[in-house]
Amino acid sequence: MILTMMGTSLKKLKLRVIEKIITMSQISFLADQYEQMALTSDKINNSVIALKKRSLIKEGHYPKLTVSKEELEEAFKVLIPFLENVNSALTGTIQESSFLPSLVFEDYKHRLSSNQFLKDDIEELIERLKSDRDIDSKSILMLDELLTILDIERSTLFRRLRKARG
Repeated sequence: MILTMMGTSLKKLKLRVIEKIITMSQISFLADQYEQMALTSDKINNSVIALKKRSLIKEGHYPKLTVSKEELEEAFKVLIPFLENVNSALTGTIQESSFLPSLVFEDYKHRLSSNQFLKDDIEELIERLKSDRDIDSKSILMLDELLTILDIERSTLFRRLRKARG
């Protein structure tokens, strides 16, 4: 009887240890996914800010505002592949993204698909960026919409991570 009780206690202890390991690996996975999302969100946000600055400078607003050549080069280097990736996600030609964590990719695609003109707007913006033309207010609004969706996904991941930690 004592051996049976000890065996049962050991089994319960093993189950608790396994549950802790699973929980720790889930937390680690969520933390990695959140980190990827945060990096993407920050890079895209900084790139959009650089383009907005350039647009405001060219319009003659805010004469003391500056944007460096390096900031703009980085913005193009980040935004063009990101927008091409988003466009591929919208057309269904990719099933995963190098920019977005796998955990939020499908939800992100679903949120993007609610705008029926987004694909055309993205294609137009990609061409503008590749030819180094100024972006218009419609493109800025579209970029803001993409950033809003990124922020929503980032917040969602953060809440999941916080809940997993207990």
